[in-house]
Amino acid sequence: MTATMLLERFKMIAKAFLPDGRLNAFPPDFTIRRPILSLLRRRLGRGEACFLALYRWESKSDPEHRQHSREEEKRLSAASRKQLTMLAREQFGSRELIGMDQYGPQDYVVLVSAPQDPDESFVPVALFRRLELLRHAFEGGTAAVMPEAAEQWQLTGTYVPVSSASWDCDPNAAAVLKETFDFALALATGAVTPQVIEARRQLDEILAEGRISVLAQPIMDLRSGDVYGWEILTRGPAASVFHMPDELFRFAGQSKLLSKLEFIVVRHALDEIASRRICEPVFLNVTPVTLAHPLFMAHLEQCLERHPSLSPGQIVLEITERHEIHDLAEMSRILDRFREKGYRFAIDDAGSGYSSLQWIGELMPELIKIDRSVIQFVDRYKVKESLLRAIVTAAEEMNCDVVAEGVEREEEADVLFRLNVSMGQGYYFARPNPLMHEHERGIFQEMKERIQIRRGLVAS
Repeated sequence: MTATMLLERFKMIAKAFLPDGRLNAFPPDFTIRRPILSLLRRRLGRGEACFLALYRWESKSDPEHRQHSREEEKRLSAASRKQLTMLAREQFGSRELIGMDQYGPQDYVVLVSAPQDPDESFVPVALFRRLELLRHAFEGGTAAVMPEAAEQWQLTGTYVPVSSASWDCDPNAAAVLKETFDFALALATGAVTPQVIEARRQLDEILAEGRISVLAQPIMDLRSGDVYGWEILTRGPAASVFHMPDELFRFAGQSKLLSKLEFIVVRHALDEIASRRICEPVFLNVTPVTLAHPLFMAHLEQCLERHPSLSPGQIVLEITERHEIHDLAEMSRILDRFREKGYRFAIDDAGSGYSSLQWIGELMPELIKIDRSVIQFVDRYKVKESLLRAIVTAAEEMNCDVVAEGVEREEEADVLFRLNVSMGQGYYFARPNPLMHEHERGIFQEMKERIQIRRGLVAS
């Protein structure tokens, strides 16, 4: 046995004597103890509410064409472990963080404890937001150290409570943790389990009662600094596992309820837009499945008839690459029928894969929304800037506008100013919020001045 092997063996033996709290991040496989189970057992035994977050790297490639090498997956795993360890500890600290581990090739679990309102049946809203912030930072941090990951993988998050009922019936931490992980994985992948059947029942209730709310994130005109328009974003009930849109839309798609959900979202969105007297363009996310639905245009027209202040010319239907178009020629004909009524179209996620570039060429959208994977750290990577420049040039030749999504840093905004990108959207400008009346928009005056100042500095 070499000296290196002896050293590693010694390190492993030494770890066996460390306290559980020192081994809560991807602990080695011990035969005599399982630190994370011990930590979870203590929290549940004290009656604390515990929650499991499943972060899952999903390939952006079509499963039939997926060709990730084992070496690539190992590099992604190593980068993910390092980023998640650092970020989870920063986000939650020792009082809330129970532990984290890897459960599959690209499945990562974070266990936390948090106060729970008795009226909230799933994950508290405040915790949902923190877990989403962690997901966002986890994905961005991994992409920063492994840029190719952003091109090939996307990170999803599924958040569920650890079953206190199961613990009360049988205080077996291993069994409870497995049941909780299986539930999260079933939600993430669409597998049929008793828990998923219950989730489907809850989704049916949500849709039947119309318990959907909408937020809006401004799209800023980067030349004038004014608000150009608003992207409408969807939320499920606050106390539901379907509060965040990723879970809501993914599960609706798996349950063959996606068009029904999108019909409800459109109705709610136009009601809110009319009640707030919004006069700028509004961007409504619509999947190709719903666009092709024989009743969708009639549904839109009925909604507009209820609100004479709104018109088709104010509405931009935003199509995302994450939903496949099987027949581009037929989809082009569908878009033309909507255009005859005055609606406009945006292609979302441009630059995240080959499909969006093909869609742009064949569907000829009025607007192109550049995926945040291109914008993130565009100031640091020349290849991203080159891709951004190419999309902007192509858009100019096609006479369509460009919106850069996911702008979070001043340095990213400065690149947009330098390349004369016409519009921007992201946390750097404003977070999603309920729609505002005209008289409530004073908060955007400061942003307008900042845009004008930064644009002037970059130009000079």
